[in-house]
Amino acid sequence: MKRFLLVAAMTAMVSLLAACGAQKNDLDQGFAMLKQGDCAGAQVYLDNTIAQPDSAVDLAYAYFLKGKCAEGAADNKTAYKNYYAAKVVACYVVSRQTHVNLDTYARSDYCERIIPAKLEALSAKIDDPAAIERIEGEVNGILKADYLKQFEKRLN
Repeated sequence: MKRFLLVAAMTAMVSLLAACGAQKNDLDQGFAMLKQGDCAGAQVYLDNTIAQPDSAVDLAYAYFLKGKCAEGAADNKTAYKNYYAAKVVACYVVSRQTHVNLDTYARSDYCERIIPAKLEALSAKIDDPAAIERIEGEVNGILKADYLKQFEKRLN
């Protein structure tokens, strides 16, 4: 009888642990929908991540994914806005990281090469330098240092 109770208790604990590990956050759900080709469905999850990010890295990735969706829909200004926000946050993370590792190098590549190349290609499609300045000013206003400072302790 004791063995049966022990086995039942262990099975219940394993089930609970598996259920906890199987939970997905908004970013995971948005990414999964994007992989299935449902950018419209992913938007609410990506917006939720942007509104309440778990980390600056999640914030940058949510913006990057939103940029990818907008780019796919040929909405160049929205794509530029989201990629620019992803770049600002990714560069912020890289500049504040005190422990350099492989993730730092990958983020640095996004900050210095991948996203700037996307921004350059999109700016050629926008044809209005004033619109690009407005977009960058808007993003810089949203992502002012006070907002990003909430992640400062998590990066070190």
